[in-house]
Amino acid sequence: MDGSSPVYKNLISHIDIDRSINSTEYINFRDINSEFIFKEFITDVNTSNDTIELSLIKNKAYKEAVIMSLNIDLRRNDSLVEMLRSEQKTFGGSKLFYLNMAFDKMLVISVSRSMDGKLNMVINRLNKINEKITRINSKIKKENLEVYMKRQGIKDKKDFVVDMINRNLKV
Repeated sequence: MDGSSPVYKNLISHIDIDRSINSTEYINFRDINSEFIFKEFITDVNTSNDTIELSLIKNKAYKEAVIMSLNIDLRRNDSLVEMLRSEQKTFGGSKLFYLNMAFDKMLVISVSRSMDGKLNMVINRLNKINEKITRINSKIKKENLEVYMKRQGIKDKKDFVVDMINRNLKV
């Protein structure tokens, strides 16, 4: 690193769901492929999904759905999208949830009377991602402090401002 261009990393935002009642939808349906509301998720449903999951969808086994709005702009952060994608699948290859093409909504579908269990699994996966993000952010804070300490002799006020933000802003 040359002395003229410090590299302070930004923290990664946690995955969050919009908790307002109007941002969550609960739907009973007959066929996911004939419901317009699911159109924005179809690409993810059909991409890298296992044959069992696709068969359940094709044979209209799923009857309940929850659509939740994400409280974060995933389009700006490829690493967040990758973390979500890696936690999207079960060990068998079925997807637990689906993302729309704008990455601002999540779909969870289930057979009748099984939504509670499936939602619980999805929430556990989101918690796992957020725990990973917390560990990554701790490492980023440490690296930013090391960069600041190395640059202290330069006496650049911008370094001081960024360090103050890094140390004191709670996000």
